[in-house]
Amino acid sequence: MTTKTTTVTSAISGYKDLLGDAIGEGLDDNLNLLTHVTSPHGASVSHRQALQDRYQSRISVGAGLTRSLVSYQGNKDEPGLRWMKYKEGFTRKLVEAFVYESSPESVLDPFAGIGTAPLTAAGMGAHGVGIEVMPVGVTTARALNEAANGLNLSEFEAAGNRLLERISSSQATAAEHRFKHVRITERAFSDLTESGLAKAREFISSVEDTQIAALLDFACMSVLEEISYTRKDGQYLRWDYRSGRKLRSKVDKGPISTLSDALDQRLRMMLDDIGRLSDVFGGGTTNFVQGSCLRKLRDLDDESFDMVFTSPPYANRYDYTRTYALELAWLGLDQIGFSRLRQELVTATVENRPKRDWLDKWHGDDECWSQAVKNYDSLSALHEVIGELKNREQELSNRQVIRLIEGYFLEMAYVVAELARVTRPGGMVVMVNDNVQYHGEQVPVDLILSDFAEESGFQCENIWMLPRGKGNSSQQMGRYGRTEIRKCVYQWRRRSG
Repeated sequence: MTTKTTTVTSAISGYKDLLGDAIGEGLDDNLNLLTHVTSPHGASVSHRQALQDRYQSRISVGAGLTRSLVSYQGNKDEPGLRWMKYKEGFTRKLVEAFVYESSPESVLDPFAGIGTAPLTAAGMGAHGVGIEVMPVGVTTARALNEAANGLNLSEFEAAGNRLLERISSSQATAAEHRFKHVRITERAFSDLTESGLAKAREFISSVEDTQIAALLDFACMSVLEEISYTRKDGQYLRWDYRSGRKLRSKVDKGPISTLSDALDQRLRMMLDDIGRLSDVFGGGTTNFVQGSCLRKLRDLDDESFDMVFTSPPYANRYDYTRTYALELAWLGLDQIGFSRLRQELVTATVENRPKRDWLDKWHGDDECWSQAVKNYDSLSALHEVIGELKNREQELSNRQVIRLIEGYFLEMAYVVAELARVTRPGGMVVMVNDNVQYHGEQVPVDLILSDFAEESGFQCENIWMLPRGKGNSSQQMGRYGRTEIRKCVYQWRRRSG
C-alpha cells in the first residue's frame, strides 16, 4: 500500500501509539472484568472460567481506547461521516491507526455500516470492500464514495438549489411520488412535510445526472429523523406526542425542523465537506455489496484480503429495521421487505427466527459451515450460559433471548470461519464488539468469538478492553446491582499453513 497524501497520515500514529501502554493488572475497578467469572444465581461457571484463564494473557486494558473512539461519537465532526446519524459504527481515526501501521493492500468489512473502514482504507491507497445488509448503510457509503471521487461541485450546488425551490413551490405533485409508509412509520410527518417530501421525490426522479441524483436522494434520507415526530433511542423509535399515534409513553422533541430548513443545512454541510473528501476517502478503490454476509462472504476469493476491520451487530436485542424505519421506507421497502430484511440480519434480536436449517441448506457441505458448526457445538463455555438460561427460562423477561444467543453465535461462528478463509496468511482481523448480560449471566462474547477464531485458523494476539466497562441495563441493575461488562477491540492474526 502507498499512502496517498500527507494530509491524512501526518495526523496518524499507529495503533500501538493510539492504544497507549497496555495495562493488565492492578485495576481495582476492572479486575473482575479481567480475571473472574461469577454468576448471581450460583450457577456453575467452570467452563467460562476455563475460557477466561485460557485467554487471560491476551486481555489488557488499552489506555488510549475511549468510548468515542470505538463508536459513532467520534465521527460527529468528521467530513462526510457527519452527514448521516448512523450510530452503529466506529471512528475513522481508529481505522486509520491500524491501516497506517499494517499497510494492507486490501481491507474488508463484512458489517460495513456506512462504509467507514473501506472508505478510510481507500483514502490511504488500499482497496476497500464493504458488505452491508442494511440499505441505509450502503446508500450512505456509496454517496460518500461518489462525493469523494470526481463530483462536479458547481452542478451539485445548482441542483440542490433547484430542489429547494421545488420544495417551496406551490406546484402539485403526482400521487406516485408520495412517501410510501409502512405501519411503523405512519404519521411520522406533518402534512406540510409529507407534501415537501413528495415534491423532493418528484424532482430527484427528473435529475439526469445519476451521481447528483444519488447524492440528493441521500441528502433527503439523512434528514428524515430531524423533520419527523420520531427520535432514535437505542433499540426503539420514540414518538413525539404531536404525531397523533396512540402511545404508551410520549416524548417532546421540541421545535421540529421543516424539510426546507433541514435540507438546506444538510446541503450546505455537504458542500463544505466535499472539497476535503477526496483527500480523506478518494484515490483508492471501493466496492460496496448490499446483502447479508451470511450469503455474500462465500462469493469472495480465498486469501484475498490483508485486513478485516469490522464491528458486527452486538447480541443486544437491537432491531435495526425499527430504528431506521423512516430511512428504509424512503428507500422503498414495503411491509414484506421489512420482514425479509429483519430475517436477513445476523440474529441479534428476539424477532429473528432460527436460521440453522436455512444455513444448512444454503451452505450444505461447505467447509466453512462445517467448521462453524463444529466450533459452535463444541464450545462448552457458550453452552454453559445457554444451559443456565434454559434452567431459568420461566424467570426470563423474554424467553426468546435463548434463541437469540444460539442464533447469534452459530451465525458468527460461520462468519469467523469465512474470515479465516478470505484472509491471507499473516493478515489481521480487527473487531470491535461488546460483551452482553442476560438475567445476570455474563456472556463473554470476546472470548467466545476469539475461540472460534483460533479454531478456524487465527491466532488471537490481543483483546484490548476499554478502561471503563459498559454498565448493565437498568432492569438488570435493579435485580443484580451494577456490574460492568467488557467492551473490547480484538486483534487476530491469520496463521500460516
